[in-house]
Amino acid sequence: MVTIKIDELIDKCSNFLSKISTNKFLIAFSGGLDSTVLLDCLYKLSNKKKLIIRSIHINHNLSDEAHKYEDHCLKITNKYGIEHLSKRINIVGFSNIEEQCRQKRYQSITDIAHNDECVLTAHHEDDQVETFFLRLIRGSGVRGLSSMKNKTMINDRIIGRPFLNISKKEIIDYQKKHNLEFIFDKSNQDNKFDRNYLRNHVIPHIKKRWPSINKNITNNILIQNIQSKFTSDNIELVLPNYYAKNKNELLVDKLNKEDFHIKVIIIHEWVFMLTQTILNLKQIKEILKILNTNNDSNPLFEFSSVIIEKNKNFLSLSKKHE
Repeated sequence: MVTIKIDELIDKCSNFLSKISTNKFLIAFSGGLDSTVLLDCLYKLSNKKKLIIRSIHINHNLSDEAHKYEDHCLKITNKYGIEHLSKRINIVGFSNIEEQCRQKRYQSITDIAHNDECVLTAHHEDDQVETFFLRLIRGSGVRGLSSMKNKTMINDRIIGRPFLNISKKEIIDYQKKHNLEFIFDKSNQDNKFDRNYLRNHVIPHIKKRWPSINKNITNNILIQNIQSKFTSDNIELVLPNYYAKNKNELLVDKLNKEDFHIKVIIIHEWVFMLTQTILNLKQIKEILKILNTNNDSNPLFEFSSVIIEKNKNFLSLSKKHE
């Protein structure tokens, strides 16, 4: 049965957009259910408000039907009369495919987004719960467990997620009421990917035992976010005490005088502030080992786009450019 509340989805989107300091939006449009509903909501709002919207489809080239998804998105946006772009990306090798897709997808989208545009994605409450579990399994700390934000910055572009506090059921109900055409990506059933395995097997079993798990996890995420925000607000006062020539260099001797937990927080927040990369405890321990190595060995730590080296009394951070 379709609920009466489904038309509130447009109102919720409108309320979210009113808090963004622009009226120009680039919608990440996969052609799937979630982004199809987001596109429809924005299209309807653009007919009522002064919104300038366009969409972008990222073709990951991972499915035999990827070209069909790309064509579908073009057909739908032509129907709406929305400016639409397609971008194809290539994944290298067979390891860490999910992370490669995420990084290259955001890089492509933010490269195309204008300075005065906000990028909108259709991430919703169930995606948020999946993200929490993924990061928990991978050993993330407080910042990682605070999961996705309604609004954040990636590559100097605003990323907005209007559906983040909205359930999948509300999105499905909206699609059914408005009879929206969308594609079903078969790759979402491929359980070799961690997120799919969680979505298709683990979380459904958990919900059978604990039906209110989404609410409980959402509350937990809020707690993590509060603690993370407190750390962020205060670390800016602490970090300069460890800077060497600039904020990209830390003084090794000062760090080594601190207790383990302080060193962990300093390294974690330093890397995040400079690169937006969230390290887990295992990775931070690898960096801490560098502090006690011989100065002449010039040890190196690499992860994602982060490069950390020790040179005499300096621990220096740089970003790897592809």
